[in-house]
Amino acid sequence: SRRTFLSAAYRCDEAWNLRLQNPLLSNLNAGDYTFDLERKYKQEGTVSAIDVDLFVNSLEGDYARDFTQDLDELMNRLRRSPETIRTLPSTPYAALRILLDTRRTKLLLKFLTNPLEYGVFPNYHIANLMMDTYLEDKNYTAAARVASVQMLQEDFGPPLTQTLTILSCYAYYKSEENLPWEEYSMELPEPEEEVKVRIQFKRNPYFDDHFDLKDPYLIVGKTLAWGSPLLGGEIGLNCEILGWALYKKWKELSAALTRAIDSDLSLASSVVTSVKDSLASCETSNLHATIMSHIIQIEATNSKVMDMNIESLLQDLVKREAANAEANDIKAQKEVFTEWEKKREEDVKKQLQDYRKRQLLAEIEEKKQALKAKEEVIFFFDNKDKLEMLLDRKPKPKEIPRRFFFPFKKKQHKKADEDYIPPEV
Repeated sequence: SRRTFLSAAYRCDEAWNLRLQNPLLSNLNAGDYTFDLERKYKQEGTVSAIDVDLFVNSLEGDYARDFTQDLDELMNRLRRSPETIRTLPSTPYAALRILLDTRRTKLLLKFLTNPLEYGVFPNYHIANLMMDTYLEDKNYTAAARVASVQMLQEDFGPPLTQTLTILSCYAYYKSEENLPWEEYSMELPEPEEEVKVRIQFKRNPYFDDHFDLKDPYLIVGKTLAWGSPLLGGEIGLNCEILGWALYKKWKELSAALTRAIDSDLSLASSVVTSVKDSLASCETSNLHATIMSHIIQIEATNSKVMDMNIESLLQDLVKREAANAEANDIKAQKEVFTEWEKKREEDVKKQLQDYRKRQLLAEIEEKKQALKAKEEVIFFFDNKDKLEMLLDRKPKPKEIPRRFFFPFKKKQHKKADEDYIPPEV
């Protein structure tokens, strides 16, 4: 076992594995179950939220590696069906935890970066586990992408999640082995023939500066700028200034530098250097001059610029927050596991009742049709006259629509000339 920022107890492995002792999951074979779900989807064209939850929660350990493709298809089908509103909260948690434990990072990031296609939104516990694991593995790209989800949802969570988010983004920025962020958007099948659609007008291009962001440094910068004020102190101020510089928001950067001048807090020399480097892309001369004047004023002040290891300070802050929050988080997550298990049992019972109800209605309808046929045989002679009248009744001829004819003169044939003599040739 290895020591990360979070202890081994934070994973709640024992409480999480208790779900497998429930008869609903212990008697379920994932291979046969996927076959049944595929057959049901082809026959009915629907996906049940409780069926997907049972499948996802039944996976465990290395055995789950063989079903990642099935997991991808089922999560996407569920999201595209009306059943998505009934998705159990344990479904996305279990999917992310399975992919994290089996190190299926590519599929995990695909789920997180396509919420419209998969509907996977991590809670604070699994978000902390993902960032902690990828930071320990030095996979700063994956850690920063998980952290950016908190910014995109505009919910940085409790202090432990906040500090892990800022540390993940800062570690990605400082790392020399940063990988480009791969796009995991769904590929739509191309039509065989060119399809032209007539539209009334062409929409103007729109950039929302949030979900439309693609540059990883802009996303990391925005995450730092928005999340760092929650930390406060020198760490929060330095990370906020760095975030606005990476995000290329010069007005906000100027305001943050002004607050740094007015406060008693110091700035890291590395942050000041990063701000100077980012100013090369500032095209507004007035803002460029204002920011440079702020930097000159900060550097001229004694003890305003210091050599600080921001990453080390963030790591210490994460450890302190983890020590304060672990006991409460573990207790709360164990209670959540119990609630999820009760919810799963209730939904299974409800689905079974619905199936029985539909089966009884189908049987009743079948019996009604059989009784109707038997009634026609028994009362055949009583209704003979009515039946003969129905047989003799001829369908009405189709009414020919009345047409309007315009009067016209008939062509008059010329009378034959009896005295006509043909010319000699």
